[in-house]
Amino acid sequence: MINLALRSVMVLGLLWGIVFAIGAAALYASGIEGGLAVGIGIGIAVVVGFLQYLLSPLIIQWIHKINWVPAEQVDSGIARTIREICLQRNMKEPRFGIIEDGNPNAFTFGYHPGSARLVVTRGLVDICDERERRAVVLHEMGHIVHWDFVVMTIAATVPLILYMIYVFIRPRRDNGGGGYVALIAFVSYIFYWVSQYIVLFLSRVREYYADRYAAEQSGDPNALAAALVKIGYGLAAAPDAVPVEAEAEGKEARREDHRQRAAEIGMKAMGIFDPKLGAAMALAAAGSTREAAQTPGAEATARAMRWDLWNPWAFVAEIGSSHPLPGKRIGALAKLSQSVGQTPLYGSPDKAPESYWDEFWTDVFVNYLPLVGLLIGIGSAFGLGIVGAVDAGELSGLLAPIGCIVGVTALGAFLRVLFMYPKRRFADRKVEELVGQVKVSHIRSIPAKLQGTIIGRGIPGLYWSEDLVLQDDSGFIVMDYRQPLRLLEGLFGLFRAEEFVGRPVTATGWYRRFPRPYLELWQVRLPDGTVNTCHNWAVAYYTSLVFTVLGFAAFVFGLILQMGA
Repeated sequence: MINLALRSVMVLGLLWGIVFAIGAAALYASGIEGGLAVGIGIGIAVVVGFLQYLLSPLIIQWIHKINWVPAEQVDSGIARTIREICLQRNMKEPRFGIIEDGNPNAFTFGYHPGSARLVVTRGLVDICDERERRAVVLHEMGHIVHWDFVVMTIAATVPLILYMIYVFIRPRRDNGGGGYVALIAFVSYIFYWVSQYIVLFLSRVREYYADRYAAEQSGDPNALAAALVKIGYGLAAAPDAVPVEAEAEGKEARREDHRQRAAEIGMKAMGIFDPKLGAAMALAAAGSTREAAQTPGAEATARAMRWDLWNPWAFVAEIGSSHPLPGKRIGALAKLSQSVGQTPLYGSPDKAPESYWDEFWTDVFVNYLPLVGLLIGIGSAFGLGIVGAVDAGELSGLLAPIGCIVGVTALGAFLRVLFMYPKRRFADRKVEELVGQVKVSHIRSIPAKLQGTIIGRGIPGLYWSEDLVLQDDSGFIVMDYRQPLRLLEGLFGLFRAEEFVGRPVTATGWYRRFPRPYLELWQVRLPDGTVNTCHNWAVAYYTSLVFTVLGFAAFVFGLILQMGA
C-alpha cells in the first residue's frame, strides 16, 4: 500500500508539476489580459473536472441496466467476501448490483470508499467458480480501499487543464500572438497528449496493485489468474453450449429464461477488465445453478498469451489502454504465486519462434497507404510539370493535377481495403483456435466462420451497445457490428441487438486483435435463413474503387485537354 501511495504521489506530482510550469509560463507570457483569460480557462477545466467527478456515478447508473440487490441474493460467497473486507477496514459496505448479461465482468464506481458501488454481471457469476469469484471481488474491493476513484479523477483533470491553456493562449489572427505565446501553446498541446498517456499509465499501475491486493487477501494468486484467463481470453467452454441446429422451442425457452431472471431480480468504470478489452469475451446467461466453466488448460492459455507477449502491436495497444494486457497480469500473478510457495497455474509461453516485426511494419505501411498515395500524387503532379501548367481560368489546367492526386490517394485506400478484408474462403473456425493466433492485428485479419449462440452484449448492461457476443463450444468472442454510419450502429444497439440474445447463428467475418480478440462481422445467418449484413467493408471497397477510377480518368482527360490546347 505504501509503495502504491508513493508511486501515485510521484505520478500526480509529475502531472501537476507540468501544469504548474506551463501555467506559470502562460500567465507570464500572456500579460495581464491574457493571463486573466488563462486563469479563466484553468478555472473552467477545474469546474468541468469536478462536475465529471460529481456526475459520473449518476451517469453510470443511468446508462447501464443495473439491478441493485443484496449480494446474498446473487452469491453468498461474494457477500461474505465484501463483508470481511469492510469489517477489516472498518468501512461501509458498497452498494451491490448485478447486470443480467452473459459478458463476464465486474466494476466499481463512486465518490469515495464510503459511497462505493460494486457491480458484477451474470456471466461472471456463471463462468467463475467460488475461488475465482472471490478473487475478482477482492480485486474490485482493492480499487475501493485504494481510493482509486479520487486518485484517477485528480489525475484525469490535468489533460483537461493543459488543453484549456492551449485553447485560451494559442495565437489567433485577431490577437497576433507573439512567439513566446505560440511556443507555450504548442508545448501545452504536446503535453496535453503526453499527460493522457501518463494518466493511462497510472491507471495500469493501480490495476496491478488491485491484482496484488486480491492475491494477498485471498492467499491464492492462481484464482485471479484463472479468472483473468476466462474473462480476458474467453477460454471457458460452457458445458451446455447449444448447437446451431437447435430447435426453435429450445431457443425461445432460453430467451424466456433470460427475460424471467431479469424480472425476478428487478422484483426482489474501475473494472476487472477494460470494457474495450473485455468486451470480447462473455458467457451465456444460462441458469446460475449450473457448474462453472472448467478452468482453461495451460497449453491453450499459453497460446492465447503469445499475442500479448510477442506481437509488437501489443505494446502499441497497451499504452492506449487503462488496463494492462491480460498476459502481463497473469505473468505478474505467477510471480506472486511463487512468492507464497505456490506453483503458478500458468507460465509464460516459450521464446518466440520467429520475429513478428516484418508483419508489424507491413501493417503500418498498409495502414498509411492513403497518406502515401496522397504524397505520391502531389509529388507526381509536380514532377510531371502538371502543376506548372495550371491555368486558374481553365478546366484543362486543374483537371490533371487534381485527378492525379485523387486517383493515387484513392488507390492507396483501395489497396488497404484489399489487405484488411481478404475475400478468401471463410473457413470454419473455433474461438480457441483464433485466440491462439499471433499474426493478426487491427489491420491484418483471418477470414473466419463461427457457429454458436449469441449470449450477450459487447458492453454488458449498456443500453446502446451494438456489439454481440458469440459462444461456441470452445470459448466466447465479440462480434464487432460495424456500419458506414455510427448512427446506424447506435440504432441497432438500441432497438435490435437484444432480439439476437439466445439465438443460434452462423457468423462470417474477419478475426482481428487490438488487443482484444474480436470478429469484425460481415454476415450473421439465423437458422430460418435470414441474413443480416454489415456494409462497412463494401462501402469502403466500392468508394475507394470509384474514386480511383474517377481520379485516373480525370488525370488522363486533363492531359488530353492540355495537349489539345
